[in-house]
Amino acid sequence: MTNAPQQRRPTLAAALFAGGVLALCARYMHGPNTEGFVGSSASTGSRRQMSRVPRGPVDKVMKDRIESVKKTGKLTDAMRLVAAAKVRRAQDGVQKARPFSNELTSMIKGLVKKLKGSGLEAELPMLRVPDKVKSIGILMVTANRGLCGAYNTFIMKKTAARIAALNKEGIKVKLFIVGRKGESGTRTRLNKVEFDYDGKFFSMPDTITAKSANEIGDAIRNLFLSGEVDKVELVYAKFFTLLSNKPTIRTVLPLSPMGIEDPDDETFTMTSEDGKLKVEKEKAPKAKAKDIEPDVIFDQPPETILNSMLPLYLNSQILSVLYDAQASELSARMTAMKAATDNAADLVTKLTSIFNKKRQAAITQEICEISAGALCLEEKKGGAGGPDLGMFDNEENIESDFLKELEDGSVPDMPTNPDEMPEVPPLVMDSYGSIE
Repeated sequence: MTNAPQQRRPTLAAALFAGGVLALCARYMHGPNTEGFVGSSASTGSRRQMSRVPRGPVDKVMKDRIESVKKTGKLTDAMRLVAAAKVRRAQDGVQKARPFSNELTSMIKGLVKKLKGSGLEAELPMLRVPDKVKSIGILMVTANRGLCGAYNTFIMKKTAARIAALNKEGIKVKLFIVGRKGESGTRTRLNKVEFDYDGKFFSMPDTITAKSANEIGDAIRNLFLSGEVDKVELVYAKFFTLLSNKPTIRTVLPLSPMGIEDPDDETFTMTSEDGKLKVEKEKAPKAKAKDIEPDVIFDQPPETILNSMLPLYLNSQILSVLYDAQASELSARMTAMKAATDNAADLVTKLTSIFNKKRQAAITQEICEISAGALCLEEKKGGAGGPDLGMFDNEENIESDFLKELEDGSVPDMPTNPDEMPEVPPLVMDSYGSIE
């Protein structure tokens, strides 16, 4: 009874040892080859390392530039939308100020018609036309900021051409400026013509009001009434469409002695159609002279009434010019920002294409290097383990050649008799004994 456990213990130990040896053999036989081709875990290391293509400093700079251009495109598009909103605000301002201007013009025309032939030129200084013009005041209306294309440049070129023509005729020019860009342009664009400028300028307000127009109107009216200038002209950009505006010269003083002559005025309305902005223009009707009954009794002489109404009319015309100039500036900014946004999108497309080509070239280069390394390993294996495969060798050819060699006896078969099996030396284990 005592011998049974002693004989069973070494047998169990031998079975456990044999299972461990078989497991190790299976692991090494069926495990990944450390010299395998692309795709095996041993050759690739980790998927994360193989899927990521290393980027050099040039790729990082290119990526940063693409992101910078995208942000710039978003900024210019936002500025375009802001300019479009401000154009609508300028449009609303023109429409709100027009009824007062039309009624004032109609009243002035009625009074001038009633007093026609009574020598208004002598009584009303703002209607007095000098015999000879010796000096002219020019009010140049520009913007406070840039980023509106060639808007400011065209106005300054028009002003320079007008001053040059007056210099040839020997007429002195006194310059007034609205907008910071015009003030800085006196040292660059207007440095080749002669004019008198005291260094003061009016800022172009973001929100145009009657107060800003009154300040400009009072300044040029006082200059005219004091006799420093015989005529006052405005140089501004007349608004036509969202894509076009034209620098225009307009005389505001003296006013016509035969009545207030309306300029070729137009009203504009910005609308949207199919997701695009457009401007609808309409010819502004001229104000008709108000009919004044013959038996109307004025508390004050008509000349005094006219003399107080003409400054209001002048300020209303300057207000209209400011609205027109602001609409031209904003439309020019919309066009410039739209072009900048489109250019940014095109540049992003080109840079992205270049970046992808560089990245694809890097991936192709890595694949070529890995393939070349794998081919070298296969050549080494083929030279050490057997003959090299030919161009036309495949699995069927190799199998048929192997079977033929077995039939011919060139390849020895494995022994089938147990007596012919080679003797395996016994495995000895200190703790469990020997295997019998």
